[in-house]
Amino acid sequence: MPVVIENLNFTYSKKSAYENHALKDINLRIEDGEFFGIIGHTGSGKTTLIGHLNALLRIQAGSITVDDIVITPKNKKKLDFKKLRATLGMVFQYPEHQLFDETVERDVSYGPKNLKLSKEEVAARAKEAIEMVGLNYEEIKNRSPFDLSGGQKRRAAIAGVLAMHPKILVLDEPTAGLDPRGKKEILELISSIRTKICPTVIMISHNMDEIAALADRIAVMHEGKLVCVKKPCELFSETRLLDRLNIKMPQVTEIALRLAKAGISVGKGIVREDELTAAILSAVKGGIS
Repeated sequence: MPVVIENLNFTYSKKSAYENHALKDINLRIEDGEFFGIIGHTGSGKTTLIGHLNALLRIQAGSITVDDIVITPKNKKKLDFKKLRATLGMVFQYPEHQLFDETVERDVSYGPKNLKLSKEEVAARAKEAIEMVGLNYEEIKNRSPFDLSGGQKRRAAIAGVLAMHPKILVLDEPTAGLDPRGKKEILELISSIRTKICPTVIMISHNMDEIAALADRIAVMHEGKLVCVKKPCELFSETRLLDRLNIKMPQVTEIALRLAKAGISVGKGIVREDELTAAILSAVKGGIS
């Protein structure tokens, strides 16, 4: 089942001087197996939106369907939170702040234990998840998560979510604060996770290069509203829309436009490095012939 959001509205600090209508009539459908990107400036409603998907924020108006779980204002007290949060795993910005237990293994095991699984199943899931994120289980299982490097902490935190075996993985700025090498490693990890365990991924990012290279479709948020949902090649071809919302193009797209201005046409809608490389090679071969 896909994720379906219908007429979702949310207001912070209702009936106060600080009232903020953060989400305004959001209607959205995210398909099974889709890599779905969400972009928009700070305050646009991105994090508020994803906070509703596993009921971290209680729904005020509208409805959300996650797999076969329906969330409405009327059923929020009867909601099976354990089932919902096992179905949809949430990795927050700076996920290392989610770490809390004495050892890595105990930390990663916390979610499966809450599902009332057997000790054997909990242990198996913890080992599987730790290894899936590229950490050596035997070397790291008894170490304090707080003694790990920054990159290892982030991987351990992601492992804790994966141990729940979610069908849907939600990531809020997963590469924030990392150096280029760390960013590359985390993005490769996300691609691997999608192939092995969790085919549906929803990711918030301010990095247009990352989101353009990974996403099947991208939702653009602005001042609490859903402006549009488009494929990367379509979105980053709409220069007027990008200018109006002050959204940067991916570097690859900018290079393609500069080449076109210089008289080297490589085509429109280029958003990934491999696309640009292929287009340049094709243009060069065409020029030689």
